[in-house]
Amino acid sequence: MSVTKCVKVLPIVRNVTNQTGASYKLLQQADALGLPYGQELSFKLLPGRLLDERLLLGWQARDFAPLRFITWLEQTCGLPAPAADALRERAPLANAVGLSIEADEGKVLFKAYLEFWEQIRARMREGTLGPEPALLHYGVKWLPRDAAYAIAEYRVQPQLTAYDIVKRIQALHPPGRHNLALGTANALVQRGSTRAPGTPMLYLEAREAGSARNSCDINLYKTGLRLEDAAPLLRELGAALDVPAPVLEEHLRTQAALPLGHVAAGSDRQGQDFLSVYLGVRALEA
Repeated sequence: MSVTKCVKVLPIVRNVTNQTGASYKLLQQADALGLPYGQELSFKLLPGRLLDERLLLGWQARDFAPLRFITWLEQTCGLPAPAADALRERAPLANAVGLSIEADEGKVLFKAYLEFWEQIRARMREGTLGPEPALLHYGVKWLPRDAAYAIAEYRVQPQLTAYDIVKRIQALHPPGRHNLALGTANALVQRGSTRAPGTPMLYLEAREAGSARNSCDINLYKTGLRLEDAAPLLRELGAALDVPAPVLEEHLRTQAALPLGHVAAGSDRQGQDFLSVYLGVRALEA
């Protein structure tokens, strides 16, 4: 949920999501709360297709108290009770909360996150943050009116160099196989490092219990890259994955100037290659 790590000034872009779909409905619900929030658009490349109705929103805990956020998810998004209990158990330590949606073939997948960045930053100031990855996001995902849910943990090592990140991404490739999406993510890290040498990039790895998911997320906001800078690499990946070119080109054209916020890449729950792109629309003030 890197929406809370945006640079301070981003263009506010309204009405850039599907005007009749689930993402637009979620924006209406967020606006109705009357609370400041961060916003990212997203699209996801998979073998043979592109998912383009994806949206990520984030709130600071001081504005949207985590316990209130969880109750809101139960009331408006059909969050299952056991998943709500899992979030409530960890809510007191969260400094931010987030919610994303992904629409696919008529189904809307919700993903809720608790963020613990302030804990990590405090340990960095105290000099007590060790080399082991620390929990940054605790997330649950579910389909409305479905009792099933999945838990994901996102762990971060906040002091990695670009070279370190490249090596970590390389280590995520499945044995004996090159993951195309991870190769693209690595190329984007190198492009960001060339654009802004020495600029920190936040690197996370995600795991879901009981699934084949093995992926990473790299925050690229501070490199200054925009979607247009990543377009050639995304075209190459799209062609390799047989993503319909006209659909991808529409995003690359209409959203070219948006900041390249972060990318997630690796193997999804079914073990297939994927790469998700998140574009900064509205920063969440720290």
